[in-house]
This record gives sequence, C-alpha cells and structure tokens, in this order.
Amino acid sequence: MYRQKNWIALGFIALMSLPLANGQEMPSTSDIAFDHPVLNTANVSVQFGMRTNPFTDKPSWHGGVDLGAPWDDPIYAPAEGVVVFAGTEAGWGKRVDLKVSDGWVLRFAHLKAFEVSEGDQISAGDVLGIIGSTGRATGPHVHLEALYNGKQYNPQDIETLTLYANARSSGLVE
Repeated sequence: MYRQKNWIALGFIALMSLPLANGQEMPSTSDIAFDHPVLNTANVSVQFGMRTNPFTDKPSWHGGVDLGAPWDDPIYAPAEGVVVFAGTEAGWGKRVDLKVSDGWVLRFAHLKAFEVSEGDQISAGDVLGIIGSTGRATGPHVHLEALYNGKQYNPQDIETLTLYANARSSGLVE
C-alpha cells in the first residue's frame, strides 16, 4: 500500500508539472508570422491534454492536437523556418519538426511521406509532407505539437496559427 501511495503522489506531481496544467502562461509567438494554414480541410479529432488512449484504453497525456484529414492531402508549413528533424521514429511514424523561431518548434507526426529534409529552409506555404497514418495511429491525420524549449503547449492556444483553411486555431469551422 505504501508503494502504491508513492506512485500516486509521483503521478500527481508529474501531472502538475506538465505545461499549462499548472496555469503556466504560454510564451509569446509575436515574432512568428503564421501566414498559411497547416491543412486545407480537417477536423480536430483529438484535443490537447488528458484523453483515453485508443491502444490501452487508459488515461494518458496527449501533447498535441490531431487533425483528421483526407488521405494524401498536403501538410503545409504555417510559417517560415528550418527543418530540424525529418525521419521515422517509433510511435510517431514519419515526422517533421520545424523550428519557427528561437525556442519554438512545430512537430508534425504520422505522415505518409515527408517532402523536406533536415536543414531545409522553409517558407510559409511550402509542403512539408502528406497526410497518412504511420506509427501508432488509428486513421489518416497529422498530430501537431507546439513546443517551446521542449515543453508542450496547445497549438489551439496560438491565436495567429491557422490549423486549417477558414478556421483559426480554435478548431471551429463556420
């Protein structure tokens, strides 16, 4: 029983240290020109934060948003930046990380293919890859994370970031 209480306490401490879970304010993105939507059409299929993991059926942290979209649709760079990772990694499948400013990196995972290489200078609107379902995924989508110095923030909280055409980051389509 003593060990179980320790694990519960450690889990609570870990949960409280997650970005925004403890009310941590999002760092500024005012120096980033988000000039293009990430996708043409999509829906937010999984929100940022705690969720039921579809593989384990247990609560787990989801550090980004999942944007469900049609197979083979292009994924665009929403801002200029430098590709700091383009490869395949367990769980993520095919993934692209785009550094858009000092400290800020946008991560795009579960791509069918990527159209960029590490070190590429990217402009807003360039195609990073195409929608797929690689890694641990349940269908065609892109998992989008916003990281500041390695800490996860909700991409939907970046007011100037457009996740898909005709909608702001709130994920609401009019």
